[in-house]
Amino acid sequence: MPPTTELENGLRNGVYLGKLAKFFAPQLVSEKKIYDRDQSRYKIFYPETTDVYDRKNMPKVIYCIHALSLYLYKLGIAPQIQDLLGKVDFTEEEISNMRKELDKYGIQMPAFSKIGGILANELSVDEAACHAEGTMVALQNPNALLRNTQKPLAQAYQDTLSKAKRKKEDQASGRRSSVATEERDVYEELLTQQEIQSSVNHVNTSAAIQQLNQALDVEDEKALLASLRLPALGLVGVLDDNSCFYLEHFKSYREHKVKDAGASAQLEREELQKVITSCNEIAEAEKRKQEAVVAINAAIRKGVPEETVEALLNPEAQLPIVYHTAASLYQAELFSLQLGCQNKAGLTHEELCVAVEMLSAVSVLNEVLDTKDSVAVIEQLSDSPLGFSGLDADNLQRYADTLIRLRAESLAQGKEFLTWNDVQKCIDTVNVQVHEEHESKYF
Repeated sequence: MPPTTELENGLRNGVYLGKLAKFFAPQLVSEKKIYDRDQSRYKIFYPETTDVYDRKNMPKVIYCIHALSLYLYKLGIAPQIQDLLGKVDFTEEEISNMRKELDKYGIQMPAFSKIGGILANELSVDEAACHAEGTMVALQNPNALLRNTQKPLAQAYQDTLSKAKRKKEDQASGRRSSVATEERDVYEELLTQQEIQSSVNHVNTSAAIQQLNQALDVEDEKALLASLRLPALGLVGVLDDNSCFYLEHFKSYREHKVKDAGASAQLEREELQKVITSCNEIAEAEKRKQEAVVAINAAIRKGVPEETVEALLNPEAQLPIVYHTAASLYQAELFSLQLGCQNKAGLTHEELCVAVEMLSAVSVLNEVLDTKDSVAVIEQLSDSPLGFSGLDADNLQRYADTLIRLRAESLAQGKEFLTWNDVQKCIDTVNVQVHEEHESKYF
């Protein structure tokens, strides 16, 4: 924006006004003759010649331009002049000079905020109404500066905007009696561009969420991805590879929300973004987990116990507790399982979880056997996830004593661990011995 003095001169010589007139009425104003002598064509807000040329009342000229802008905006011919409050800074000198000019001619600054109210008296009801006929045509007029309007939602826009307008009229009705007609602002009753855009956004968002719910109902991953990418939702980070995670988690989230808040519960955009972010994090963790599983299988095939246990200890593998001291046990047992695996890729994450949990428990049992504490051994046999079959509560002491003896013998033979099969075989042997002893008493 030029300094105030340049702006006044530009208005005074008619160049700015001529260009403005040619813009909104090119069929009436030519380049060669831009001055309308009798000024009969423009009935609303026109400055006197002396106001412009002699700078008698420049605020009135600016005021008229603002009024003309609003009038043309209503007709769909031109965009409205935007409020520059907070965007344009004037120096103290410029403000002082302008104040002196105003005082010199005794000019009062006009009430710019009331332009709309005065215009409302000049425009017909049909012209002043933001939405009367052809809602979509009006919404999609480039000069309305509205974004993301969709023809299929025309009726929803009409209903929402009508409701918003009635609400605004009701709020304004209580103030009408105390405000003079010429002092009323048209936007006390009509929707502003910002309010219209807000209603459009609301309708778009509601339609997008409805589309998302329909995709969830039929469990359609492609339709769900399409709904999550709708501009109305403004979601970021939606990835094709994570569609299965989105479907699973959105269904679960919706079920929990309906359960907590009732059937009327509605998803909000912020909630959608949180679920998307959470799913992406889960998917990334799953990707790293599978990469860790591949590394574990490779280490098992290589046959180096220390490398195998390091791969098992990787937190991204998400496995049960692993003991570094049992490296040889993990290597031997997992290699055996891997050889019998039908999956060419090796052991799956689920298979590794079961095997590692069992092997870690076996490692702990061996350490307890080294203490020769039969009570601790009985507790480990009863409460651990070892899953031994045939355990008889009456034989627990016998199991413990026998296993302590076997453990000592295996160490003497250079065998580092009793395996799960060794322990199960011991339990079966004790059960047979006890049964034979009971049988001998009766025969």
